[in-house]
Amino acid sequence: MSTTILSTPGHTSIPTAELRSHFARVFDRISEGVLAREEQRVLPYEQVGWLKEAGFGRVRIPREHGGFGASLEQLAVLLIDLGAADSNLVQAWRGHIGFVEFVLSHANGDYRAFWLAELATGVMVGNAESERTGHFATPATHIHDAQEVPDGVELTGTKYYSTGSIYADWIFVSAADRRGGGSGTDTALPPLVSVQVRRDHPGVDIQDDWDGFGQRLTGSGTATFTAVPADPQLINPRVDESAGPSVQHAVYQLTHLSALAGIVQAAHRDITAFITSRSRNLFNPTIALTEDTMVQQVVGETYGAVKTIEASVLAAAASLDRALASGDPADHAAGDAHLFAVQGTVIELALHTVGRVFEVGGASATSTSRALDRHWRNARTISSHNPAILRQRVVGDYLLNGTSPAESTARILTGQAGQTGQAGH
Repeated sequence: MSTTILSTPGHTSIPTAELRSHFARVFDRISEGVLAREEQRVLPYEQVGWLKEAGFGRVRIPREHGGFGASLEQLAVLLIDLGAADSNLVQAWRGHIGFVEFVLSHANGDYRAFWLAELATGVMVGNAESERTGHFATPATHIHDAQEVPDGVELTGTKYYSTGSIYADWIFVSAADRRGGGSGTDTALPPLVSVQVRRDHPGVDIQDDWDGFGQRLTGSGTATFTAVPADPQLINPRVDESAGPSVQHAVYQLTHLSALAGIVQAAHRDITAFITSRSRNLFNPTIALTEDTMVQQVVGETYGAVKTIEASVLAAAASLDRALASGDPADHAAGDAHLFAVQGTVIELALHTVGRVFEVGGASATSTSRALDRHWRNARTISSHNPAILRQRVVGDYLLNGTSPAESTARILTGQAGQTGQAGH
């Protein structure tokens, strides 16, 4: 079985302008109905379908395998554009985006070949890893022996924050491996694995019960797996020493930051459109709203924030591209640290900016018909996942002690750093 690691794109094989142009029409269509979907809680099944048809799930797949061969920086550009149209869709695709990186760095050639071919058909892969109870290292969801199914393995359990899975064709699930009768007691914890199962199996039930005040259309509800057959060839250890250097976990965070950059762009766009459409200036009736110096200052200030956030996100993505190109673990650690370091700064500036836009809108800007509050709600919700304070601690450990961010994060998630908790979705 081949263990040659697939090289990811080391150079741009498609110009960024061409890539953006390809998806621009789809993003524009998505943007057109965003307010109605928000108001009526209409899950964007149709819009996900448009993205599938346009090949959004193949952006990072090498061209020789049927994809666009885009760099991570180019991916971030597209995610920012999509986030400006509807940030729910960025997060809905987050599990798929991370899974693609998992495939690209996978050491098993047969596994990699299967998924490259499958992804090239346009399928979407959802995510189901976090649980309401228990610890990241001891999931209740598990695979177990089942003689009555063809491959002799089944998946059983319940996940929450199953982001994007309601729209997906496949679901990436983390589980305990209880084959052979493993009990999962404290004295003999079962191995941790990941497995991919079909979304359309009757044993898979996904509920739209995510009750957050933001990002309400991401499909981040409960996923229940009842005796779902699992292909042993699609089961992997959670920690695979033979795998090549991966940026998978950093890319998960890059997706969130790209969504934030898109949200800030949308907030600036919407408040600018609001101002230019107004004929009255309640604060200074003798001056047109567009000529009011206070209004001009706030619009200029928020535009500066838009560009600062975008530049920070794209620079971090470029660091990850350099890490992939070199393959050096030191470069991977530096790339992770770069991304995690800007996370807190981006979040703070984004939340400030989406609140600041209301300074020039007056009471009219709070009308529910405009739903401008969705920008703050969405930004706040995204910012609560994988808290920035944890990332800052990881970066500090790297800078002070040379501990790679990946190692430091793993220690935290498995309770080896004197902390407990589980990964955010």
